Amino acid sequence: MIPVAPELVAEIAVDSAFEHGKWRHPIRLLRLRDDLDPADVALFGEGVRPAAS
Repeated sequence: MIPVAPELVAEIAVDSAFEHGKWRHPIRLLRLRDDLDPADVALFGEGVRPAAS
């Protein structure tokens, strides 16, 4: 495994529906977030921050 450095932030839409051992719906890319730096976002598995409403 080769670690990579995050360079972009993407906003995605996900559905938590899990059925028959797989996710029911794929992840959808909404947009790239040019207004955010990767350092502004928690890495995967490092805490949970809810989306802004």
